[in-house]
Order: sequence, then C-alpha cells, then structure tokens
Amino acid sequence: MAAKYDFCKTPVSKDSTKRPRFHARIVSSGTIDTDDLAKRIHGRCTVTPADVAAVLISLSEVTAEYLREGKRVHIDGLGYLQVTLQCPAVQSTHEIRAESIRFKSVAFRPEVELKDSLKTMTLERAKYKSHSRQLEPDRIDQLLASYFAEHEYMTRVAFQRLCGLTSSTASRRLHQFVEAGKLRDIGTRHQSLYVPVR
Repeated sequence: MAAKYDFCKTPVSKDSTKRPRFHARIVSSGTIDTDDLAKRIHGRCTVTPADVAAVLISLSEVTAEYLREGKRVHIDGLGYLQVTLQCPAVQSTHEIRAESIRFKSVAFRPEVELKDSLKTMTLERAKYKSHSRQLEPDRIDQLLASYFAEHEYMTRVAFQRLCGLTSSTASRRLHQFVEAGKLRDIGTRHQSLYVPVR
C-alpha cells in the first residue's frame, strides 16, 4: 500500500520578501497501537498477541528505566533512543545549578538499515488536504454563529469539520477562543464541550 503525501507551505518570517515555498509531508493514515503491533507480529511467529503485547509494554517500561539512568538504548533494527536536556542560556558553566537543568525530550536516531529499507517506499499524492483551510477570523465567527443557532454545544471534532482544520489547529483555536472569552468549556476532564459566552 502506498503512503500518501501532501505539500505544506514552509514557514517564513512575516517580513520576508521571498516567495512562499512548499515541502512534501507524509499524510498520516492512522496510528498503530500496541494491539495492532501485537497482531501483526503474531502473524509472523508462534507467540500469542497477548504475549507480544506484554513484551512491548515491558520494552517501553524498561527503556524508560534505562533512559532515566542516563543510558542510551539501542533496539536492533530500529535505532537509538537518548534523553535530551534543556537549560537557560549562560555564558559560563559556573553560572548554572543542577536544579535549572531539566528533561527536554527523547531523541531517536534510526538504524541505517531501517532508513535503507524505507528508501523504496511507494508514495502517492493524497486526494484530500492534510492541512487547515485558511479562514479569516470574521468567517470563523460566522460559522460558529450558524452552528450554535442549531446546536447547544460544540466538540473539537465538530469545530474541526466545520472549519476544515487539522485536529491540532482546531484544539489551538478553541483554546484561544476560551482565553478570549468567546467560548466556555463546560465539558468533563475526558471531553471538552464548548458553548458560546452570551
């Protein structure tokens, strides 16, 4: 099966006079979870899906333990995992204390064999756009007004579909509307439900 891609505008500074440029980006066709991996691996060996899932969960836990100890973890066929740190910028190493140095992220460096195996992947252009429509604020206000004329509340998914946004952009915009006092979140810890502020 071919992987889908689309073109995205490369960000530039607001005062830049250069013409916009575009770069190719993979369009995600879904997320594979532990159960999916377990079933696929089970199809290639005699280990049960439950046993595979148990091993994958243990792999995650043990990897985290080693990373906490400052070790780099190498998984054959995949690559290397290593913790990265962040701290304030200083001119001298004597200016900073250990309390100011914090965990930043986990860096992944893939195996050469993994990268080589992906060089032959089949790609085709996605039929549907994977990035957000560019709507003026007034147009979004109009769409919201029309929506709330017929609905009591709005979910993030409904807002995403209404405005043609990606999930991350929709979440960010809704958060901005709540902070600006245009919307109020009356949902639970597990699901946000937005209503207009009258």
